[in-house]
Amino acid sequence: MLNAKLFQIFALLSALALLSILAVACGSTATPVPAPTAMPAATEAPEPTAMPAATDAPEPTAAPTPTAMPAPSADEEVFKLKFTSPVSPPPFLLSEVQKWWADEVARRSGGRIEWTDFYWSGSLTKPGETLEAVEVGLADAGAVIYPYYPGKLPLGNWTYAVPFGPGDPDMILEATIRLYNELPALKEEVENYNLVFLMPTVIDTYNLTSKDPIVTFEDFDGIKIASIGSYHPRILEGAGATAIAMPVGERYQALQTGVIEAEFLPWDISHSYKYHDFNKHITWVDMGAAMPVGLGVNKDIWESLPADLQQLMRDVADEAVELNASLILERRNAAIAEWEELGITRHDMPFEEKQKWANALSDIPGEWIAENGATGEEVMVSYLTILEELGHEFPREWAADYR
Repeated sequence: MLNAKLFQIFALLSALALLSILAVACGSTATPVPAPTAMPAATEAPEPTAMPAATDAPEPTAAPTPTAMPAPSADEEVFKLKFTSPVSPPPFLLSEVQKWWADEVARRSGGRIEWTDFYWSGSLTKPGETLEAVEVGLADAGAVIYPYYPGKLPLGNWTYAVPFGPGDPDMILEATIRLYNELPALKEEVENYNLVFLMPTVIDTYNLTSKDPIVTFEDFDGIKIASIGSYHPRILEGAGATAIAMPVGERYQALQTGVIEAEFLPWDISHSYKYHDFNKHITWVDMGAAMPVGLGVNKDIWESLPADLQQLMRDVADEAVELNASLILERRNAAIAEWEELGITRHDMPFEEKQKWANALSDIPGEWIAENGATGEEVMVSYLTILEELGHEFPREWAADYR
């Protein structure tokens, strides 16, 4: 009789344990990670960018760290999300800004949002497939690199088509955010692919490192300069240089062997790749910062989030924009400081030399407008006008036929 009673108790406990396991499994929001699927390769890689070294750059300020939200109650859903990016992980600047956004969203959500995976360096898909990965839900959020999508996201590439734009990160971010707020077509271009656009991310202005000094317009004649993309090779060749398409990672050896004599990047990237081992001259050209990245969240995931978590993501995105500008100045100043210690010679291209250079170019912003129609005209003319209102001085008038 005792053995029968013990057996009944054991059976009851086993049933209760099984029910508990099933309840947990059914209530979980986690979804299995699908295997990456092959997507069409990107037509063009974006240009790497570094931070310009402004002579009187303001001191960077740290982004604020608000208090965390309370922990979720037992009946609140936990959203487990995946993030993807085609670029290198932190401390790469673009990634650091996005990772900060993701971590702060998780922290302030009080545990209601968890990031289960961060896929950096195209580890989930090929580099030019982030847009599609977020679109179909292979990832829940991601960094979309606009220059990878000249066909799908032509409007988002406008900053690359403006020679001698602002090197001030605060100015370009202010102008960019105003455009996204005032011109619905910019957000709609991204959101047509089942994304919700949250923020732009900016890279620093483009400058030179070289084996010999490059200070005047005439100094470019015949110099072999590494570059990437659609617009910068045209700009360099307009000055008389020979532009050589070359990935960033191949330039160190190319400088060592003499295949190239200079390279064109934001200075923080040039510094991190140690091109100064061979290039003992740096030139502040200030070709302009660029906005190559948009942070997007899958629309289906977004609509499943409660309103307070949606607002949290937007609020933290606003703060991440401030962090973006601060990091640009921080990295720029750090590169310059070390180069000074190493005895690297810095040059500043005079404004009149920039005028010669700009006047030797075709009207690239005007050509961009012609390629993108009425909407492109609205974007480009608005951008140029905003920059001039903010005090930026161009070495020549761009898009004169449209203004």
